[in-house]
Amino acid sequence: MTAQLTFSGGHHDVPVARHLVFVDAAHQYSMAPTSGAPVLVAQLAPEKGGGPAAMEFLRKEATAVSAVTVLNDGAARTLSPPAMPLASWEATGFTEEFQNYLHSAGSPEDMTPVIPWEGLSALGALLVLRTHTTPERTYTEVLVCARVRITGTLFTRVTRFEHSPTAEIAELVERALAATASLQDYVRIENTGSVTQEEGIEIEQKLNLLDDVSIWQLSMSMWGAVERGDFPGFITDPGYELTRWHFVQHNFEVLAPAGEVGHIAFQANPDGSYQLKIKKFPADALRREESFVKGVKVEGDGFEGYLAREYPELTVRRLPSFNRTRFDVNVQSLASGHCFGIETDEVTVPSHAGRKLKQIEMEYLETRHHDGMGDTTIDTEMDRLTSLVEKHAAEQGIVTERTLYSKLSFLRDCVEASSPETAQS
Repeated sequence: MTAQLTFSGGHHDVPVARHLVFVDAAHQYSMAPTSGAPVLVAQLAPEKGGGPAAMEFLRKEATAVSAVTVLNDGAARTLSPPAMPLASWEATGFTEEFQNYLHSAGSPEDMTPVIPWEGLSALGALLVLRTHTTPERTYTEVLVCARVRITGTLFTRVTRFEHSPTAEIAELVERALAATASLQDYVRIENTGSVTQEEGIEIEQKLNLLDDVSIWQLSMSMWGAVERGDFPGFITDPGYELTRWHFVQHNFEVLAPAGEVGHIAFQANPDGSYQLKIKKFPADALRREESFVKGVKVEGDGFEGYLAREYPELTVRRLPSFNRTRFDVNVQSLASGHCFGIETDEVTVPSHAGRKLKQIEMEYLETRHHDGMGDTTIDTEMDRLTSLVEKHAAEQGIVTERTLYSKLSFLRDCVEASSPETAQS
């Protein structure tokens, strides 16, 4: 049924009702279930003006609940609500405050527990239900736990279904639990959660930094801005928020044949080997072919000798080597599931008076597997992200220039600037 439904962007002025569902972890994994483990359905704050979401990310404070329903052996009971919303979940389990609330709210006057307490430790935050009510339909998005980190829990949408506006929460949970088999090995296995939509193609927008700015300070302010919610609809990649890189890179321009034109480079590894980075592009562009060869050993005849042996069909010219430092703030789009790097880098060319290039690159990395996944929104989401980065830089007093200017073009310009003909002109 779900595959036949068409869901538009939704009515963004209608709040989205949200529920966090705690279930025995055995429901998602092949392990023995815990006897008497209940299902807890926690009502979260509604999302005002929300549309469909490929992902949800709940930090501890975002798991604050205003009401709880206990489902056990076919029976449903709504507990007395807490005096104020309580954070219910952090990475390693229920919060102490929430456990105390469950104990007091779940015990009637005769002190017979409504909730079998011995089963609580078996529970995990498995589902987020997002219920949309519009004039045309009522439907619920089912998002399943896809990553657990100390900073929070990530959920990925696996299906959507229509239902009556008066459907009880127990019915929605039952249907959602039955649907969790959809995409299950893309959400319960860490290294299968994402896919690269355009394999072998680098998709990258750039901003030249026109001021002498510290790329470390800019990266830190960018990370902080995303965490504060200044990049609406984007979150940092849980557990992979910031990555740091340094490259010593030896560069060659590929001049021929026409289909191979571009850039080939040797990136030094600590063990003395190299990673060969190959880019094919006749001109600076948003998309470029990119591939890598790992563990390359360069013999006594050097880089030129290696290329002559392994790539005899190529006509190349040596370009200056450079040092590159890069700090990546890795982000994900909650609406589309696309992941991007906001990569701030500084390239220094020691052989050419230490000439520098400072850029921010917005690079598409991968997409979280989810219901409705596709590649049609990569460019629009990248453009939106680039605009947010431009806005943040401007707020920091930093002048930027949107461009597709490549490192290859920069190296060509370095050579041109130092040539005798240029010096005489």
